[in-house]
Amino acid sequence: MDHPAQTAYTPEETGELAILREKALERVGDEAIYREIAHYFANNLSNSLEALARALADADLENAARLAHSLKGNCATVGAEGMRACWAGLEKLCRAGDLPTAQAHYDATAPKMLALRGELLAL
Repeated sequence: MDHPAQTAYTPEETGELAILREKALERVGDEAIYREIAHYFANNLSNSLEALARALADADLENAARLAHSLKGNCATVGAEGMRACWAGLEKLCRAGDLPTAQAHYDATAPKMLALRGELLAL
């Protein structure tokens, strides 16, 4: 039987901890809009992570999956592809109902996401 944790990835496993700016610019199309989106995401990141931590602490996996999905999309938009894969893994774990593994995955991923916050703000 496959265990859902096999589909969760850490940033190290994806090989991409950095922002892939050029890829994101292709997606967004405008430098100023890209910077505005990246700064907005960075400035609201702590609130998003706190909400996700609360959902996991409350065992609200439906809400946790929704929040992970949102983080996944935001990461894709700003070009944080490695982190996008990590949030996709967490979303999948939540949808599978695997709270212990989802919590461990969050605990490993959130600090790495916060580490990218400065890079986003520097854009």
